[in-house]
Amino acid sequence: MAMIRQRGKSWQATVKRKGYPNQVKTFTSKAPAAAWARRIETSMDNASWVDTRVQDSHIIDQIIDNLIYSYTRFGLEVCGPKLGQLNMLKRHFQGQSIHDLTADDILDFAADRRKEVTASTLQYQMYYFKQALTHSRIRTEVDAIDIAITELKKKKIIMGSEERDRRLEKGEYELLMGAVGPQRSRYLAAAIDIAIESGMRQGEIHALKWSMIDFDKGLITLWRKNKHAEGGKKKAVIPLLKGVREALVRHQNVLGKADVLFEVQRAASISDAFAKLRKKVGIHDLHFHDLRHEAISRLFERGMSVAQVRLISGHSSLDQLSRYVNLRAEDFGGY
Repeated sequence: MAMIRQRGKSWQATVKRKGYPNQVKTFTSKAPAAAWARRIETSMDNASWVDTRVQDSHIIDQIIDNLIYSYTRFGLEVCGPKLGQLNMLKRHFQGQSIHDLTADDILDFAADRRKEVTASTLQYQMYYFKQALTHSRIRTEVDAIDIAITELKKKKIIMGSEERDRRLEKGEYELLMGAVGPQRSRYLAAAIDIAIESGMRQGEIHALKWSMIDFDKGLITLWRKNKHAEGGKKKAVIPLLKGVREALVRHQNVLGKADVLFEVQRAASISDAFAKLRKKVGIHDLHFHDLRHEAISRLFERGMSVAQVRLISGHSSLDQLSRYVNLRAEDFGGY
C-alpha cells in the first residue's frame, strides 16, 4: 500500500509491496506524489514493473531527490530557501544524466540565473548542486561542477567562501540587542548571544533542546553535519562554554519552556528575523552566519589552540578552520 506524507515543504511517496523492493520518491506537491505511487502499484499489479533505480539514480533530478530524502528520512529539515533552489535545479536539468553533464551546461545555467538573482543566491545554488552531485557518489570522467565553480570564481560571478570575513564592528552588537522587539522576535536576542558565544551554526542553534545541555557536566550534545555519516549527521559532544551558559540563563524567560529552546518552525526563521533587524538599525552587509565567524575568531583571541577551537566549531579540516581566523592587529594589545 502506498503512503504519501509531507516532509517539510516536500511530499514523499513510498510504495511497499511484498516481493518488491521499497520504492520511494520525493515531490514538490502531493498530487504528483500520489500519481507516481499509483503508477508504481499498477505496474506491480500487472507484473510489468521494472526496477529502473540504477538508471534513474544517474538522472540529475533523481540525484537531487535522493539528497532531499537523505535528510527527510531522519526527520531533518531542508529549509525553504534551500529546497526552492534544489527544486529549480531539478526543473532545469530534468531528465539529464550526470554522465552527460558538462561544465558548459552549468555555466549556461549560471549565466541565465545571474540575470534574475544576486551573486550570493547563485553561489548558494552552485554549492547545493555540488552537494547533491557529491552525495550521489557516482564517479564521472570529468567533475563538471568543480570546473564550473572554479570558472565562476575566476570571473568574480560568485565569491569563494573564504573571501567573506565580516566581523562585528564597534557598537553593532549594542545596536542589534537594543532593537530586538518585545514580542515574537525576543528569541532572536538569545540566538544572537548563543551564536557569538558558541560558534554554532544556525541549524544547530535552532535544533537545541534543554535535554541536550548538561549543566552539571558542562557539556552540549549536538548532531552535526558530516558527509561521511549516514543521513549526513554525526553526534558531537562539545564543552558548555561560560558565555553560552550565561546566555542561556540570561534569556531563559524567552526560550521554550518544554524541551525545545527555539519554538520557531524553520531554522531559516532566525536568519530572516536577523536580516530584518539588521536593516532596521542600518547595519550593512552582516549575515547571521557571520556571528559564527565572530565567535571562532574570539576563541582564538582568548588563546585557545587550533585543536580546541576545532572541537567546538566542528570543522572537519584545518583548511576550513583557517579561513575563520581573521584576527585584527588592534586585538593584540601589548604583545
